[in-house]
Order: sequence, then C-alpha cells, then structure tokens
Amino acid sequence: MDSPAAALPPDADSPLARPSTVTGELWGLLQQNRGPVILAYILLIVENLLRLLQPFLLGLAVNDLLSDSYRGLWWFLLGHAAHMTTQFSRQMYDTRVYSHMYAQRVTRLVCSQRKADIPTSRVAARASLSRQFITFVEQQVPRMVTALFSVIGAIAMLFYYDWRIVVACVCIAFPVFVLNAIYSRSVKNVSQDLHDRWEDEVDVIGQATDEKVEAHYNSMTRCWVRMSDLEARTTGMTELFVMALMAFALLVVCRIPNILAGDIFAVFRYLMMFVQGIDTVPRLVEQFARLKDIVRRL
Repeated sequence: MDSPAAALPPDADSPLARPSTVTGELWGLLQQNRGPVILAYILLIVENLLRLLQPFLLGLAVNDLLSDSYRGLWWFLLGHAAHMTTQFSRQMYDTRVYSHMYAQRVTRLVCSQRKADIPTSRVAARASLSRQFITFVEQQVPRMVTALFSVIGAIAMLFYYDWRIVVACVCIAFPVFVLNAIYSRSVKNVSQDLHDRWEDEVDVIGQATDEKVEAHYNSMTRCWVRMSDLEARTTGMTELFVMALMAFALLVVCRIPNILAGDIFAVFRYLMMFVQGIDTVPRLVEQFARLKDIVRRL
C-alpha cells in the first residue's frame, strides 16, 4: 500500500517546485483550490459592493423621511438585508473552504520536510508557521479587498458630492504610503528575530535550563512588543493626517449651498469608510512582511 505522502501530488511544498516569493506561494495555494476560492471571492466582492451602497441609501432615506416619504427607508432596509445575508453566507462558506485548504497544505508540508530529514522540532514550528498562509488568504486578503473598496469606492462616491474632498483624500494617501513603506522594512527585521526563536521553541522546551526557557520567552515577548510599538507609531502618525482630512471636509461640506442633511451624513460615512481602509494598511503590511520571512524558511 502506498504511504499517505506518496498519494499526494508534488506541489508548492516540494523543495524543487516550491515558489520562492510570497506572491508565488499564495498564487500556488489559490491555484490548487481555484473553484472554491473564486466563489468565496465573488461573494466577497458582492458583499463589498452592497456595503459601498449603504451610506448613499442611508442619506437617501434621511432626505426622503424629512420630505415625508418612506421610499428611501425601504431601499435602505432592502440594501442592508442583502448585505447581511451575503456577509453571513460568505463567512460560513469561507470557514469550510480554508479549513480544508489548511489540512491539505500542512499534510504536504510535514511529509516533504520529513523526507528532507528536517528535525521534528523545526517541522512542528514550520507547520504552525504555515498556518499563517491560510490565515492570510482567509482573513487578510478579504481585508485587503475591503480596504480597496473602502478607499477607491469611497473616493468615487465622494466625487459625486464634492471634488475638493477627493483631492484632500488623495493628498493624504502619499504620506501614508511613505509611512507604511518605512514600517514594512522595520517589521521585517522583527519578524525574522521572532521566527528564529519560534523555530527553536521545541528544543528550548525539551532541553534548555529554566533560565534559558525564561530568556527565550522574554525575547519573544520583546519581539511582540517591538512589533506592537511599530504599528502603534505608524497608526498614530496616520491619524494626524486623518484629523486634518476630517476638519477640511467639515469646512467644505457644511458650506455647500442647499445641501441636504442626508447628503452630509452620507459624505461623512464615506469619509469614515475611507479612513477605515487607510487604517487597515499597517496590519496588512505587517502580515505580508512576516510571510516573506516564512517563505524563506519553508
């Protein structure tokens, strides 16, 4: 009878076939599960399109209610119900798809690493690290798509209300990009240190003295603290630009002649959507930097 490893086709976890970049690794993972992943991302796109409509429909509902009409309210409720239904369906479907992907991937990884005579402690650590690829596809890629819809979609909708707010949004995008480029380089170095210690964890638990065990976990704690501090500084500096944007938008919108209350509300909902998209960038940068180091190890 063939062994379980022999029954598995060679793929990205094979030393000869494995991609050497994060994008290559992720692309190979998605290619192996093309059909289910495409459906998951279709649901994700539909969910974000419906989410993008909500501030507009809410503003329409406010304006109609102020004019003694219930038409806008019914449109808002219909849009909200469609968004919730799509969101819940996608979440349930995603769990099934990505759990299956992880089981396949970690099986291939363990089998290929054992054939290469990698020590068990490192195989165990790398099996745990490899989970981050599935987590990235399941959680971070949808967040990335949502952030793109939030930023690009909000800018498109804000252009409908006043082009000056769009110009302000574009102006803060450049310094935020620079901040996150600096953050990416910094967090990559911290990730390498953290993963080095993670790979040695089983050996430390099994063989090291009490003092070395304490030193090991204190070092890991310092890595997490450094990573958290880097993210907090980047996010904090980004918020300064966001404050300036919100103040400018208040000055512009409230001086538009004959603007309706619902339109003002919609503008600021779209601005908050844009800000939320910007705020997710540091976490995405951190996850991508960590994956780059994991690819090098696997």
